[in-house]
Amino acid sequence: MSSLPTIIRLSGMFGPVLTVLGLVVVFLSLKAAWAATERAETSRKVLRDRTNAVLFWGAAAAVLGFLGQCQGTYLALNEIISAPELSPQVVAEGFVISFIPTLFGLGILAFSGVAWVSLRYLSPISGLRISQERKS
Repeated sequence: MSSLPTIIRLSGMFGPVLTVLGLVVVFLSLKAAWAATERAETSRKVLRDRTNAVLFWGAAAAVLGFLGQCQGTYLALNEIISAPELSPQVVAEGFVISFIPTLFGLGILAFSGVAWVSLRYLSPISGLRISQERKS
């Protein structure tokens, strides 16, 4: 029996990577929020870059989730081909399990999207955006 939590174990080889990416997104979100509260020390460009990093790593987690689903579907189809008899319920369960890494990655993307919007529009970065629009 594996010592990993169920969602990580069922996510296949991408489970531990997605877990690390989720922790990276949380860490970067907290770091950007902390920097947003210290307006005097952090420039707007640094703050914007930190905020954009949150969204980038969330999108990377979503892509890895889709790759995890592709890998899970490939492995399931190989087992289906080699099985002499197979019930439809077993096939359906395999496809349901193949969606776990995708949902895991999309959950990380959803969190990073909410964090990005919050940091982008509730921090001094929004002033930078407005001043850039006036220059155009």
